[in-house]
Amino acid sequence: MPASAAPATHGPAAAVAADAAGVSAPSTPSAAPPAAAAREGGADASGRRPARTTPDDPAAAAVPAAPRSPARAAVQRPVWFDGAEAVGAAESALPPEPPEPAEPAEPAEQTEQTEQTEKTEPAASGPVAELTGGERSMAAPLTGGTARQAPAPASRPARNVSRHTVAVLGAHLGGGMLAAVLARAGVDTVLVDSPHDAEVPAGETTVPYTAEVFELLARRYGVPELSTLGHFGQLPAEVRTTSGVKRSIGFVYARPGARVRPHQVVQFNVPSEHGESHLYRPDVDAWVHGLAVRYGAKTAPGRPAVTEVTGEAGDFTVELADGGAVGAAFVVDMSGPDAPLLDRLGPDPALRPLRHSTRVLTAHLRGVRPLEQRVDPGEGGTPWTGGTTQVVFPGGWIQLVPFGEDRTSDTALTSVAVSLDAKRWPQRSASPEEDFEQLVSQFPDLAWQFEKASAVRPWTGAESWQYAANAAVGDGFVVLDRSAVRCDFTLSRDVTLTAELVHEAAAHIIAAARDGDWSAARFRPLETFQAGLIEHGERLLRTALTATTDFRLWNAFCRVWLLHSMFAALSLKRARNDALATGDRPDRWRELGRNRGAGMWFPVYAGFVALFDDTDRLLRQVADQRLAPGAAAERIFGQLRSAAFVPPLFGFGDPTDRYYNFTPLKRVKVLLWAKRRAPHMVRRVLTPGATVLPSTER
Repeated sequence: MPASAAPATHGPAAAVAADAAGVSAPSTPSAAPPAAAAREGGADASGRRPARTTPDDPAAAAVPAAPRSPARAAVQRPVWFDGAEAVGAAESALPPEPPEPAEPAEPAEQTEQTEQTEKTEPAASGPVAELTGGERSMAAPLTGGTARQAPAPASRPARNVSRHTVAVLGAHLGGGMLAAVLARAGVDTVLVDSPHDAEVPAGETTVPYTAEVFELLARRYGVPELSTLGHFGQLPAEVRTTSGVKRSIGFVYARPGARVRPHQVVQFNVPSEHGESHLYRPDVDAWVHGLAVRYGAKTAPGRPAVTEVTGEAGDFTVELADGGAVGAAFVVDMSGPDAPLLDRLGPDPALRPLRHSTRVLTAHLRGVRPLEQRVDPGEGGTPWTGGTTQVVFPGGWIQLVPFGEDRTSDTALTSVAVSLDAKRWPQRSASPEEDFEQLVSQFPDLAWQFEKASAVRPWTGAESWQYAANAAVGDGFVVLDRSAVRCDFTLSRDVTLTAELVHEAAAHIIAAARDGDWSAARFRPLETFQAGLIEHGERLLRTALTATTDFRLWNAFCRVWLLHSMFAALSLKRARNDALATGDRPDRWRELGRNRGAGMWFPVYAGFVALFDDTDRLLRQVADQRLAPGAAAERIFGQLRSAAFVPPLFGFGDPTDRYYNFTPLKRVKVLLWAKRRAPHMVRRVLTPGATVLPSTER
């Protein structure tokens, strides 16, 4: 390679779920987007302020290890019986199924209507409630609204500073989406660039659950364009051309010094109705910025970056790099790891490293050879370049995200993100590129794949990549997303976290603007919500790193993860449809604020939560060398075979069935199984209108 190159299960399930971390949540036109080449710059993002762990921080508290099971009586039981018993207990604790009613027509999804909500139950209001998604002309900016400007102090700066209700710092995907939603709701919003918007590597791949969060944002807040981010075919042409469709999620297990074994690959082919995306972030972020402006968000001429924030709640001044400034009553800081408002959160270091973290190397490369030319996907598989591929090895992985339509030529562009357990893979070179070259040289298939690759976006590297803010809210401001947390890119967690935070933050900010209340207490539930998502992300990373130690264990773990993504997507869609079907009830979104475990903040089947929690418990035993990887894998596969909520035809309980292809015939069989044999709560998410079935109603 050239040198330039709080668990919410109840009853019997609580014992299993006690190990899990839960999420609690409250019941001017701009310049033309820069060319992609101009945005293709990178910088080392590791130079942030030092941090130390805060032992008494709830999100930093160590998760206790599960006690050893007592000795069993001399009864012959399968080795997976213990976990299956916990999952069965969770299922049996559910209320009896109601009598089967006549099936009514599936309620059509409705766009946002006016809702009057208690202060503790924030929800969208203002003009967003009066317009249906997609009907408003994008040519005319939104004006008016019910949001109230906080009272101005008696004195003002001598210079001319435009005043706004909310300033969003960070003109990337998260900041742009939030500004668009707030402006659509009638909140006077200014979107301010950050020095890190283009240089900090960001998530670039979605999963079905990510698509459903985008869809929820679009439906709840009346910004229909946001749903296209999860449906590749609906993306604007200028974004679709440089991004790419994601048709599969593949896992290839590699071992140092050896070729990949043909039977050590797993591939999940994404159902066609999802149309998941590989998001080329320079163009996607520019498009979302333009969307926010079209909905009425303001920007400073020339888009200078933020340098400092002065003032106090109700009268903040955002200083800009060109000497200008904008004012705001409330500030949402999503600017990056050296966010200007972090220092206001207390005398202690604002950022802390997470207990479980990886060191991360990233770059955009050309000339990456197609992996299918070296590693056969197998008879049931599709080319690896058709989707996201994760090459997994003990202590880490390399995630490959190809862009564009032509992915096999020498000019094809591929995003590469490497995640390494620093204890197993310590840094060998001061140069991230040399570090990467030394890594792939140990794997014959990877050495061949990257032999002629060269960097387009320079390599970046960061030790202890994952971090979190010790606190997130103060009077008149909140620190969110990349200012408060950085998580690993694996399994699409980065971009999913951003979408989840935007959805939750928008509800709180819109309600606060309506009431004119910008106090820290008002936003404590948002801080708790973000801390819960951080905890779940760290838990998922810890579990994934442990699973890399043995292919049998990874083979089992990745199936539980896929079920997690499927159940999250289906359950969120059902909760969204249920809310929209209630019309203009004030509490229509209440169910979306109920923590149900397994990192989900909406209703989800308790049996699955028990399975997810027990998988986590087993993998912690493996990490502590209290359980062999093969034994843990067999227990997980046993649970997948016996759990009543897993469709048998998926083959998730069969270690040799390594290809998930959801054909039309399988769709019909799943529907029949759901109607006849599935538990009632599972049946509700597998009815027409669910993303996994033939109906693609959105």
